[in-house]
Amino acid sequence: MAHSILERYQKVFSKDRELAQRANHTFPDGVTHDSRFVDPFPVYIDHAQGSKKWGVDGKEFIDYWAGHGALLWGHNHPDIVAAVTQQMQRGTHYGASHLLELEWASLVMELIPSAERVRFVSSGTEATLMAIRLARTFTGKSKLLKFAGHFHGWHDAVILAANPPFEARVAGIPQGVLDTTVICPPNDIDAVEDCLRSDSDIACVILEPTGGSFGTIPTGAAFLQQLRALTRDYGVLLIFDEVITGFRVAPGGAQQYYNITPDLTTLAKILAGGLPGGAVVGKREIINLISIKEERIAKRGKKMPHPGTFNANPLSASAGTAMLKAARTGVPQKQVNRTAATLRSGLNDVIDQHRLDWAVYGEFSEIRFLTGHGVREMRTADFKPSEWDYRTLKEGGNQVLLMNLRCGLLLNGVDIAESGGMTMVSHTESDIQKTCTAFNQTVEWMKADGLLD
Repeated sequence: MAHSILERYQKVFSKDRELAQRANHTFPDGVTHDSRFVDPFPVYIDHAQGSKKWGVDGKEFIDYWAGHGALLWGHNHPDIVAAVTQQMQRGTHYGASHLLELEWASLVMELIPSAERVRFVSSGTEATLMAIRLARTFTGKSKLLKFAGHFHGWHDAVILAANPPFEARVAGIPQGVLDTTVICPPNDIDAVEDCLRSDSDIACVILEPTGGSFGTIPTGAAFLQQLRALTRDYGVLLIFDEVITGFRVAPGGAQQYYNITPDLTTLAKILAGGLPGGAVVGKREIINLISIKEERIAKRGKKMPHPGTFNANPLSASAGTAMLKAARTGVPQKQVNRTAATLRSGLNDVIDQHRLDWAVYGEFSEIRFLTGHGVREMRTADFKPSEWDYRTLKEGGNQVLLMNLRCGLLLNGVDIAESGGMTMVSHTESDIQKTCTAFNQTVEWMKADGLLD
C-alpha cells in the first residue's frame, strides 16, 4: 500500500517526532524561531559541513537555509573555523576595546559605500532599531515609512504589515507606536510621495533594496532611484536594510550593485561570518549622534545612548573579519548567483515537464517558490514578479501544497523553506542535480497523493 508524503514523513523522521514532542513542553510550538515551525514537526540537525546538514538519525540534507542567510561560504569554512578557534583561546569577551573590532570595521568601511562611520550591534533587529532611532534623533521627527511585506526584524516599529495578512496592528504593540509607522504598498512611488507630501513628521524611509524578504517582492533599480531622489527632496533619511543583501548581492551590497547610496545602512548575517553580529553604518554626522565626546563639545543634548554587552565581541569580529576578506574579492557573490540561476532553471524545467501552475523565481542567490492558478501561464509569457501583487508573492501560494513540498523535499534529502532559500559557495553541480531530482520525485508523490493534477 502506497503511503502519502506525510505518512512517509512521520515514519522516516520518527526520532525527530519524539524530540518535537519533548520540545513542545519547553518552547511555544516546540521551536525557537517562527520560520522553523514545520507541520507536522521539524527535523533536528546534529551537525553540518559545507553545503550539507545531517539529522539526528544520520540522514543527509542539502541545505538551502544558509543559516537564515548568514552563511555565504557554507558551513564550517576552514578560514572561519581557524579564526574563531584561535580567538576562543585568547578570550571571548574582554569588556574592552580590541584590535579585531578595528580591522572588522575597516573592512566594512572599505566595502559599503555609505559607511562613513560604523557602530556594531548584535543582530539585524538591533541594527534597524538603532537606525530608526538615529533618524528620529537627527531629524527631530517621529515617524518612519516602511513597505508592506518588507521585514526589518521583530521590534515594534517595523514588524507591522511585514507578513500576511499585512495587518497594521500586531499583538502587544500600543496604539502610540502604531501611530508612528506609516505603511505604503511596495514599488509605488506615487504612494510614497503622497505620504511625504501630506505628513511632515516622517523622519525616514526604510526598505530592503532588492525587495521584501530578499526579493520575494522584487524591487527594481528604477524605484530605488526614484525613492532616493524623493527622500532627498523632502529632507527624509533613506535607510537600506542590507541585513541579507549586504556582502551577498555584491561586495558592497545592493547599494554598490545599484549605485545608490542611502543615508544609513543596516547590516548583519554575513557581516559576522555566521556568528551573531550586526552594524549600523552611514553618514558621519548621523552615526556620531552616539558620541559622548561630541555631545560634550557641542552641548547639544542630543546624545543617543547605546550600550550593548556583545557589541563587536571578539568571536564575532574574528569570524566577520575572515568572511569579509573573502567577500571583498567579489568571487563568492558571482558564484552563488550563478549557482542559484542554474538551480532556478532546473526547477522550472521540472515544473514545465509536469505542466504545473508553479514558478521558481529570483535574481541573485535566492530561490523563491510560487504556486497557484495562472502562475505557469504568466511565467511562460515572460514572467515578471515585480508586476505581481505583493500579497500573492509573499504568501507564496497554496499552503497545503507548500507544506507537502517541503516535507517531500526533506524526505528526498533537501532542506529548503516553504518560501524558498539561498545558495552558498559550497553548493556543487551535483547538489543542484540532486535537488532537481528530489524536486521531481516530490512532485510525482504529490500527484500520486492527489494534490496535483
